[in-house]
Amino acid sequence: MPGTSDLPANPGGRDFVLCHLTLPHLLPPEFISAAAEAGYQGVSLRLIPANPPDERQLPMFGASPLLAETLARMTATGVYVGDIEVLKLEAEVDMAGLERVLETGARLSARNLIAIAPDGVESRVVDNLGRVAELSASYGVRTCLESMIYMGVKTMAQASRIIDQTGRGDIGMVIDPLHLDRASDRVADVAGLDPARIASIQLCDAGPRPDPSDLETLVFESRTQRLIPGTGTLPLQELLRVIPAGVPVELEVPTVGLIGTMPDAEIAAMMRDAALAILAAG
Repeated sequence: MPGTSDLPANPGGRDFVLCHLTLPHLLPPEFISAAAEAGYQGVSLRLIPANPPDERQLPMFGASPLLAETLARMTATGVYVGDIEVLKLEAEVDMAGLERVLETGARLSARNLIAIAPDGVESRVVDNLGRVAELSASYGVRTCLESMIYMGVKTMAQASRIIDQTGRGDIGMVIDPLHLDRASDRVADVAGLDPARIASIQLCDAGPRPDPSDLETLVFESRTQRLIPGTGTLPLQELLRVIPAGVPVELEVPTVGLIGTMPDAEIAAMMRDAALAILAAG
């Protein structure tokens, strides 16, 4: 396995978590194996399709053989599930369906449930987020809100305000430098957050900011055209300096052009090595 052996394996006590979108074609057992081979401690698994019908619902519930194989692969490799994703906070949230997801999350010992909010009615998002967080907490899973410029919750400040309005202290935030930059959020804004609220940072890179009104381009970039950390213009070193020690570094680097050009584990290792280089230089 190609790697960067002269860099520290785990600087700042940070685990490395491989995100689903980096290798979206792999089923969970193969995804876990690729992550383990590439030196990751954890993975995020997509139990809720973000874009049906383009994404299929994986049979990961109840007595599913795929779930059983996933659990076996976790045991064999020692890789844990950092996140289950991705819950959309629409005007109506299917709480019964979510409970089924959380039952699987609890079996996987998942740490976080990532939520995004297409709903643009902030008061309704507050109510739904609070209900989701209460349910997820009963399964030992922390709900974390992620802002995206093309969603109803667009900025980090808005996400933080919504969390405050729920009155709950257990809801986290996911820091994604691409979404921060596209929403004109700043590193100083991240530095001003309650450190306990930051659940993870998802590393990737990107080029110059597109027209913020061009939602189609923003979505396409986010889902398929991110850059390897350190090869674009995002202030990754500055951002990592204000992220508390111990917060996991998640590699979410959907780069469609790489898939199939080299073994999956080598792609994952390349992303991790790029993150290690940034941390070592910081």
